[in-house]
Amino acid sequence: MKRVILVGFMGCGKSSLGKKLANRLDISFLDSDEQIEKISQKSIGEIFGTLGESRFRKIEKDYILSLDPNNEFVLATGGGLPCYEKNMHRLNELGVTFYLERSPKELVHRLLHAKTKRPLIDGLSNGELLSYIEDKLSEREEYYRQATFVLSREEQTVASIEKFMHLLDPDSSPLQKN
Repeated sequence: MKRVILVGFMGCGKSSLGKKLANRLDISFLDSDEQIEKISQKSIGEIFGTLGESRFRKIEKDYILSLDPNNEFVLATGGGLPCYEKNMHRLNELGVTFYLERSPKELVHRLLHAKTKRPLIDGLSNGELLSYIEDKLSEREEYYRQATFVLSREEQTVASIEKFMHLLDPDSSPLQKN
């Protein structure tokens, strides 16, 4: 049973890598933020704006609890999801977790043009964005590092994930499609 869960700070590439991996494995790709938007029929920004961050975190927890442990999937989590409500523990029980580690400066570069789509950083100047990322990453790192594997920037590929999955189960077939 293949369940791969990607965690890390917003903008680190979880969704991009997750889609490629799910395609290679021929299994479902789930993005927790997209699924929450679909279920609630509100954007993440609207949820934050109308219900607040604490309610959003409860919705994230409920979403994780709703996932069927009998289904195969690749899940890209929201950046804060692993850090609340003991979600990282649940994610580790659900599948093999991978932390996509990126430096604060690289995250700033990746997020500069997506600030308006992300409620926690919307309206921040470039300097404020770097400071925000450094502070939040410092808080969240302890949760992210509880992942089964921590992937450096160079290791954040489908092939690397395949290699690490094979380490867990050497008798399993490769992750690629037949």
